[in-house]
Amino acid sequence: TMTMNYENLAILLVCNLGASKSGMVSKMRDVVEKSEKLKGQHIRIDARNAGDLHTYIADYDLVLVGPQMKHKIDDLTTIARQHGKPIEVIDSQAYGLADGALILKQALYLYHLNRPSKEGSQ
Repeated sequence: TMTMNYENLAILLVCNLGASKSGMVSKMRDVVEKSEKLKGQHIRIDARNAGDLHTYIADYDLVLVGPQMKHKIDDLTTIARQHGKPIEVIDSQAYGLADGALILKQALYLYHLNRPSKEGSQ
């Protein structure tokens, strides 16, 4: 079947602005809760500070970076690659509109594109 399995998917938002990211996280969580397909899949969405990315990136499946952190994307990408995690800057239009659904869609697509084939491993 083609239904995507996002069971226990953990999404990390990295921003440098406290207020904007907590609002964004709750909007994205709302979208998950309202989605027939996604609710019940235990999708986790957190926002953390970029400074300590290396200390907690292992707990997440993918990283989305706030557009205002674009100047740090090279450093953040290096850390993400070392841990084998996909990373992308959040679409600035979606971010500007604080569109939780669009940002969630970007996250799921990023995961989909970089999905490890869990069946084959171990």
